[in-house]
Amino acid sequence: MKGSKTLLISSIEVVTFLFTAFGGFLKRIAPPDQVGASYPIGIMSFLMLAILLAISAVSRNAATQNATKKWIVAGTALLLFALPFSFLYPYLLSHYTYPHQMELSKRQVGASDEYLTSDARQYKLAHPDATAEELTQNLPDDDVWTRAGIDRTELELLAVYAGLLLALAGAIFCLLEANLKEFKTSDTAGAAS
Repeated sequence: MKGSKTLLISSIEVVTFLFTAFGGFLKRIAPPDQVGASYPIGIMSFLMLAILLAISAVSRNAATQNATKKWIVAGTALLLFALPFSFLYPYLLSHYTYPHQMELSKRQVGASDEYLTSDARQYKLAHPDATAEELTQNLPDDDVWTRAGIDRTELELLAVYAGLLLALAGAIFCLLEANLKEFKTSDTAGAAS
């Protein structure tokens, strides 16, 4: 029981470190509060912890040189998987949240022109260059995008954010295991001589 507590505490420390590292970058880029970002951030912490524990469990049973190569391949694959998300997420944020000069957590979520209400479509025809801010300033509340459009945008933001975080966390944990295996192997070889 004591060993499991120690493992859990050290794993929680790693996940906490990831969320607080680099000035809390992962928390700061979470979707706006309107999306209900506190829930996904909490869930991401648990999912990252589960991934770390799963990787740690698998790595305990595979201590060979071949296993190190597999950790490197898995980590690299997850890093490559995270790459498109790292470009898609800021794109979605810049296109579907406003006003841009506000911090991310305070922004509002919009939707694509496909989900404009009839009043918003008419306004957009008369003012083709109208921004999301202009639409919301010149139309009554909740009369710019349909609820389905807002829901879809919120889901996309959450899904891409989750994909980015989980792929990055998985990559970091796999590559960490590969490095720890190499470190333990060279440390053991040094102690033997």
